[in-house]
Amino acid sequence: MRTTFVTVLMERAEFDNKIFLLTPDMGFSVFERFAEKYPGRFLNTGIAEQNTIGIAAGLALSGFKPYVYSVAPFSLMRCYEQARLNAAYMNLNIKIVGAGGGFAYGPAGATHHIIEDFAIAKVLPNMIVCAPADPIEARQIFEQSLCTKSPMYIRLAKNNEPLIHNQDDIITVGKAFRLKKGDDIEIIATGTITHRITEWLPELHKQGLSTGLTVFPTIKPLDVKFIDKLIQAEKDILIVEEHNIIGGLGESICAYMGKKNAKNKIRHLGVPDAYSHYVGNQQYILDKFGLYAVPDINKLFS
Repeated sequence: MRTTFVTVLMERAEFDNKIFLLTPDMGFSVFERFAEKYPGRFLNTGIAEQNTIGIAAGLALSGFKPYVYSVAPFSLMRCYEQARLNAAYMNLNIKIVGAGGGFAYGPAGATHHIIEDFAIAKVLPNMIVCAPADPIEARQIFEQSLCTKSPMYIRLAKNNEPLIHNQDDIITVGKAFRLKKGDDIEIIATGTITHRITEWLPELHKQGLSTGLTVFPTIKPLDVKFIDKLIQAEKDILIVEEHNIIGGLGESICAYMGKKNAKNKIRHLGVPDAYSHYVGNQQYILDKFGLYAVPDINKLFS
């Protein structure tokens, strides 16, 4: 996804001289091409995330389209007050990009895991929150972000993620995308964990279930029209996300369905309200939290 991000900016910067890329001492081996081609629109601010958002605010007020890139735990959390006041409160055209969402940097430990970002980003008024599941989603989200004046937080994985979409699939910010139809249960997912769930589907079929799968590339605004359809159909719903069960996509969906007095059975799989003391690759940590192995859906909904 990082390569997709840079590729989109490189393509569009040729025709849009307002695109500006900032990084607080991150992105080595990622941004060299951009920096060489557009040296006047690239700035490495050093390890100073708060100052970086301040610079981005000044650029946005001057008519630029600043993108701030860092590792996800630092791109938003270390400069949260500035993101709140300079980006969200002022409703400026600042795009905050966080790489390595969830447990992508698993071996680095809890300091580099990020399981709270949806919660702290979506609570900011004006802030759009996205988590692309693959490079196809990432490309279309970044292309649309260039035409969106609102502040955005975009959570990426790292690189070389497997595709879950066909090349002609159309992704729209604020809209869900149904990857597979099913009659018995609808699985809702967001981010790169969606690929693992596509691998669940054959096993779930063996459990005698017709299982649908829908991906939410956007956490906020929530696609309530799609949820209304599920409410009307009274389908069982399983929400899966690589985020704390508090404050993520699942909580938003459940809160909305509660207001609608929905009759659907809902189950939510995510990271429990605890930090990971596991150190290892992403698959290892997901497995420790019960997010990798195929669940027993019949037992889950019994």
